[in-house]
Amino acid sequence: MALSDKEYIQINQALHCLTHAYESRMNKEEQQNPSGLTLSERAVLMVLGQFISLNSRQLSDIMDINPGTISVYVQRLITKNLIQKVQDQDDRRNWLLNLTKIGQNIYQEIIAGTVSYTQDFLSTLSENDQRSLHQLLLKPLHNLGFDWVMNTN
Repeated sequence: MALSDKEYIQINQALHCLTHAYESRMNKEEQQNPSGLTLSERAVLMVLGQFISLNSRQLSDIMDINPGTISVYVQRLITKNLIQKVQDQDDRRNWLLNLTKIGQNIYQEIIAGTVSYTQDFLSTLSENDQRSLHQLLLKPLHNLGFDWVMNTN
């Protein structure tokens, strides 16, 4: 039996509220322990940390952000010495993005903070509920083409 319109609206509102609450909390955490990075720059580091190297187009596609915006983030992160461009050995016309040593250290800090915060955020759920939520969230991500989320380190 399909959900009612009201139930779909409640799911939509719940996802919106949870996203807003999560992002607000992440912003507060960042203000208390500033790395000087925006949430978007942190997101770029998180994606690059999960792959050996990507070109800007691949990064744009994975993050579903337009290439012009990705270029701005990439340039900022290069300036901060967190990522570097390396010429692709297989195709010299292509430039790959990699984390620098400093970028790798920041990535590890971001991961540790994200794990800690997410554990706290989900602490009202039982371990079984957390596993169920994990499995449920992966299904629509797969349908939307975000399979890379399932292959994180």
